[in-house]
Amino acid sequence: MTEILRERVITSFGLTPDQRDAAIERNRDIVVTAGAGSGKTRTLVARYASLLADGLSPRAVVAVTFTEKAAREMRSRVRQALTDLLKQASTEEERQRWIAVNSEMDAARIGTIHSLCAEILRAHPAEAEIDPKFDVLDEGLTAALRMSMIDETVTVLANQPEFSILFQNFDIASLKSLLGFLLEHRLEVQETFEKSFDSVQVVSRAIRDGMQHETIYGCIQELRSFSQPSLLQDAGDKLTQQVQELLSLWSDAENALAQSDPVACASFLYKARREKMKGNIGSKTSRAKAIVAEVQAAYDECLNPIVGGKGANDSPPDRESENRFLSLYPIIKAVFGLLASAYQNALCQRRALDFDDLESGAARLLKIPEVRQHWQAEIASLLVDEFQDTNERQRQIVEALAGAPGRLFVVGDARQSIYRFRRADVTVFRSIQQRVRTQGGLVIDLDQTYRAHEPLLQATGDLLTTVMGTADDTSRPYYVPFSPLHAVRKKEPEYISHPHIEFVLGAGEDTAAARPLASRALAARLLELKEQKQIRTWDDVTLLLRASTGFAAYENAFEDAGIPFVTVAGRGFYDRPEIRDVLNILRALADSADDLAMAGLLRSPAFGLTDAALYQLRWQEDAPIPYWTALQGDLKMLADADRPRAVRVRDILNQLLPQVDRITVADLLKKLVDITDYRSILAVEDGNGTGGRLWRNLDKLLTDAQSSGQINVRDFLEYLATINDAGAREGEAPAEAQGSVRLMTIHKSKGLEFPVVVLADASREPRGGSEAIYLSPQIGLSFKLDPPPMIYRLSKWENQKQDEAESLRLLYVALTRAKDKLIINGHSTPTSKGEWQTKAWLGDLCAAAQVDADTLVQQSGTAMLLQLNSGQTVSACAVSAEAGGLPANEAVQTPSHEETDLAPLYPSLLEPEAAVIHEDEPEEMHAWRATGSADTIPPGVVGQMVHKAIELWLFPGDPQLLPLLETAALNAGLAHPIQRSTAVHHAVEYLERLRNHPLRSEIDAAAQRYHELPYSRRVDDHAETGYIDLLYDSPSGWQIVDFKTDSIRSVKERDDLIRQYSRQMRRYSGAVETLIGQKTQTRIIFLDDHGQIEIAKIG
Repeated sequence: MTEILRERVITSFGLTPDQRDAAIERNRDIVVTAGAGSGKTRTLVARYASLLADGLSPRAVVAVTFTEKAAREMRSRVRQALTDLLKQASTEEERQRWIAVNSEMDAARIGTIHSLCAEILRAHPAEAEIDPKFDVLDEGLTAALRMSMIDETVTVLANQPEFSILFQNFDIASLKSLLGFLLEHRLEVQETFEKSFDSVQVVSRAIRDGMQHETIYGCIQELRSFSQPSLLQDAGDKLTQQVQELLSLWSDAENALAQSDPVACASFLYKARREKMKGNIGSKTSRAKAIVAEVQAAYDECLNPIVGGKGANDSPPDRESENRFLSLYPIIKAVFGLLASAYQNALCQRRALDFDDLESGAARLLKIPEVRQHWQAEIASLLVDEFQDTNERQRQIVEALAGAPGRLFVVGDARQSIYRFRRADVTVFRSIQQRVRTQGGLVIDLDQTYRAHEPLLQATGDLLTTVMGTADDTSRPYYVPFSPLHAVRKKEPEYISHPHIEFVLGAGEDTAAARPLASRALAARLLELKEQKQIRTWDDVTLLLRASTGFAAYENAFEDAGIPFVTVAGRGFYDRPEIRDVLNILRALADSADDLAMAGLLRSPAFGLTDAALYQLRWQEDAPIPYWTALQGDLKMLADADRPRAVRVRDILNQLLPQVDRITVADLLKKLVDITDYRSILAVEDGNGTGGRLWRNLDKLLTDAQSSGQINVRDFLEYLATINDAGAREGEAPAEAQGSVRLMTIHKSKGLEFPVVVLADASREPRGGSEAIYLSPQIGLSFKLDPPPMIYRLSKWENQKQDEAESLRLLYVALTRAKDKLIINGHSTPTSKGEWQTKAWLGDLCAAAQVDADTLVQQSGTAMLLQLNSGQTVSACAVSAEAGGLPANEAVQTPSHEETDLAPLYPSLLEPEAAVIHEDEPEEMHAWRATGSADTIPPGVVGQMVHKAIELWLFPGDPQLLPLLETAALNAGLAHPIQRSTAVHHAVEYLERLRNHPLRSEIDAAAQRYHELPYSRRVDDHAETGYIDLLYDSPSGWQIVDFKTDSIRSVKERDDLIRQYSRQMRRYSGAVETLIGQKTQTRIIFLDDHGQIEIAKIG
């Protein structure tokens, strides 16, 4: 009966032979590699249902999924399968069996690895030494608690002399970043410290491996084999001398390494690369010259990342830096012990565990024989989905639970492992494949896809074959080559035309100019496809981007083109203007005596008082009056437009304030939204093309508040602020996206499919720069010093190689989401020689398709057809600003709500009064374009660029900085690329100084800070308006800061400038003291005083 029932279940799913083998096997462990769209979920559900048909209880079959959402989806699919099997039952006995099984599904163990670990821990609280009623901290609360522990630990360290060396080598921000990394990776860090890595040996081994690289070793030996006469005859005098000196340095390096002195060895190698591998001497036919060139190329690949020497700016190996690293390492180990202990105590006080605790606790328990045997008896079969996204600890848990062969079934695809930033390790999946294969298990490759039709699949395969390669590399276990899939769908839909892959490029003189052109070109092409009926509805189309920072250009282009869209994850949720305004009002409600918060409430779109009104409320007598006090008094001094708004503020606050901290924050927010008609305010904006996004985001905020259960408003605001500071990013509220193009990151698209996929912003290069700290199972812990120690350089190199490998896998995921059509979109910019080029993924894909960007741009607006290896074709088209090729944007009529009653809610925040221009603030005139000498940067342009970066608090190393500076330079009129490059260079130089100055840490630590703060006040019979660079609250009071980029080369110049700017600073001080009623301190920060920062305090 059981075998017959199992067969009926398997047959009901319509599986392929490979899928059937995977679902029905019982005696061997199984690893299934499931390519994109290959039906792995169906196979997984079929196996689960067939195990129930074998008579197993849902409690005995454990299914582990990557997310809770995936768990809910799988549970739903299993229930649907059981319902279908119930309908197909041929006997009453079988029918009753499925009814009984279905009734047990509520208790089925289908969930994430962390939910399973929590169940194991709760079942053995005594052995685990925990409270069985523990809570599990979510990521946001975990981040907040960690931030708190880091702050406390830094305070403790500052008061203990033995840790003073830390503050000598790291500023406060860097030290906190270091501690944050240690705490975030505390389990791996603990394992690393327990292994006692010897960094000297690790570096020595890496250098030895590089020196013994096949090419290097063979070439050095061949050079050594030359006799003096034969070398002279082949190379000539100069090259012979260089070769002999190269070999001498190489021997010195070998001897130093033999004496366990990697620093000396590296110094010899560095000198050899810098001075003895020059290719400008010797005849072209010289064998020695060719060998030296081979050594140089191999050195640059294998040794330069550790030792340096290739670049003119490479710092040589530094013994003092190496020794500092060795001195700091045990100190950091001790600090980690203090920090981890404090964090663990804090968790205990809260009777809570974080996700790391769940994993480590379950892993420890399963090492106890009795506990492991108990769970192996509990679990008859273990199914794990998305195994490519697990880590080594999770693998150990899974294999301990599985026990005997035949009980483990894992599904994954190494090509789709893209969660390294969450500590997923693709080598874990590959290792379990190898173990199961070696032990006689079943390893199956599901290589048939139900997603893309055959012509599209073949074309995509042509591109990925070239970009990813097809040969494995045992020296790089993290590298996953491409392997093709076979299409079940042999033909494309009738409404889709050839070619099925299109390249759509925008060409501009730089990234800032080209990226908007690329997005507009895409919008134009999508409109054409819609007109041609190749796009049936807009929700057939999805844009996939590497990073959410690329969304803005496409949002703007689609708004201009009238294409409806929804952004699945955009800028940080709590930074959205519609959310920020509500939270500002909530801050004022939390403390009506907080005049800065109250000023924000009064000026918010919900109330809309003018700056003139704020001044009149504040200064009714000789001394400033708190805003809340002023609102309770006579309001007749206000203008006719402002008076009813102020009365409305007073009435609403009088209704809400008595309820603060008496009702839940969620209820307070609901009342606030209702009483201010905030939804009506958002409706005006939503009617302007945001697709209802603002309302959805507001609803998400209300849901978040409801979920928090908070009553105290300050606690809720502190919770949100801490999450934001800790980097726990919230995405925008999702939409159903019916009738709208979707914009999402590639990571968000994992597991999804779409008829038309656009790989957008494909020319965006991965985030550059380097981390301050690295952790590797092979290398250990390393951190950055100046100059960087070799262990750090080695770690950085290893991390870079793994990032590059994952970048290829991310590209694979993006391209394999498409069902019917794939569009690759990005921008092209000219080289220094004026030739058009493409970079990053776009460059790789263009090369694979033999798309020549230079030719494409030269014939702007004309599509080219190119044939791929499979015989499939791709089309390519570029548009440039010079040649045109884009249709003019027509005005798009969007539905809007009746605005008559809503208009008063949107007053101008600054009344149109005549502004006063002072002699020390010359009016900026921008009616020029800097098209003259490329060597000249007009005065003030660099200052504008620096001020914009400071306003957004962006510094070198942030991927958003350079695009911002380039755009600012272009907007300022710098038309020549050399001008812009020079201006960007100067701006980065100033910002780097500020980043490294103690003032930045002081500002970062401020409880409150405001950039580009506008002010308006009445002085005698005129209005005085302006913008303050920075206002922040320090322990010594409010600080007003103004940044200046004047180039100062003498004390007299500085004194003259201080006198010139003092009047401006006094006006700032007067304005702020007028508005907040507190004394302030003012400072001018000169960013270029003899090439350094000078701070001038203004009395």
